[in-house]
Amino acid sequence: MSNASFSPGTYVLLAGTKRGLFIFTSPDRENWTNQGQTLKGTRVFNAALDTRGEPRMYATDNGAFFGNFLRYSDDFGETWQEPEQGIQFPEDSGRKLENLWVIEPGRPSEPETVYAGVDPASLWVSHDRGQTWEMNQDLENHPSRDRWNPGNGGLCLHSIVLDHSNDDRMWIGISAVGCMRTDDGGKTWKHANKNTRAGFQPDIYPEFGQCIHRVVQHPTEPDVLYQQNHCGVYKTANGGDDWEDIQTNLPSEFGFPIALDRNNPETLFTIVEDGYPRQNFSPGFTVYRTKDAGGHWDDLRDGLPQGEGVALGVLRHGMCSDESDPCGVYVGTNTGQIFASTDAGDNWSMIADYLPSVFSVRVTQL
Repeated sequence: MSNASFSPGTYVLLAGTKRGLFIFTSPDRENWTNQGQTLKGTRVFNAALDTRGEPRMYATDNGAFFGNFLRYSDDFGETWQEPEQGIQFPEDSGRKLENLWVIEPGRPSEPETVYAGVDPASLWVSHDRGQTWEMNQDLENHPSRDRWNPGNGGLCLHSIVLDHSNDDRMWIGISAVGCMRTDDGGKTWKHANKNTRAGFQPDIYPEFGQCIHRVVQHPTEPDVLYQQNHCGVYKTANGGDDWEDIQTNLPSEFGFPIALDRNNPETLFTIVEDGYPRQNFSPGFTVYRTKDAGGHWDDLRDGLPQGEGVALGVLRHGMCSDESDPCGVYVGTNTGQIFASTDAGDNWSMIADYLPSVFSVRVTQL
């Protein structure tokens, strides 16, 4: 890899896959260069490029035989370091780290802080740029924990949303527990699932037990969040106190990813699937977009593969958007393609093929 390719203004796309991390760069979002594969042979569920200060790259290294590690790189993936004190449960806890699911660099107001979510569901924090990690004990000791049950992917804390307006507030997503919120910097946590369904349970509107898949926050109205759920797409206007179903004309309630246009934040993107085979509906692969916060969804197919033989799926972190205007949208599939749009979804092109199954995509402009 050449550091010359990471000059200011460069778009850097990190694709976590079943067999390592792939790094793509572009000066203009039109022409992409595959800078290579790193962390070969490991399952990289998530990766992040932290640009608060000197750039540092973080990646989840989930190994089938040698354990799970949260690694960091200060040379854009050329070499990787292991924390001095990593994410591991105490030996006497009886718990084993199954997978590292998500990495979230902290707010600008906390430049040394990084958060991580894992399976079994727990929240970890580092205050020294990933050198040492500690568990949030208040979530660990939540009074409802003994009634939490895993989803198909395990009991995974997979989403972390840091409130950009309030340093003491954040939301997390756990499958299959649902959305939880803290208003006091992680000292107490409460379930935030009112009016979201758990259609696979006898009580379809429980306090917790929903299988949330992904949640994102509005960039200028901090009480507004959106989520893609196992059972619908939802919006809250009060920080998660209750939710409104915005599935409207989508052909399915089941899907994993959701993203928004930061410059036009009532414009959302999602992918819904046939829930049993977990693949696109006929006639082909489709991204869905709303420009009115879920009032109506449009099918976006221009440049995406179509036909009866197309059977693609996208995982919860397999979609992201950039901060440009018009926004770029990026989608990685479980069959190894990455599609990109530079005009908020109107037109698409394939920027990578023949990758291992893609778990996550995340883009950053230097």
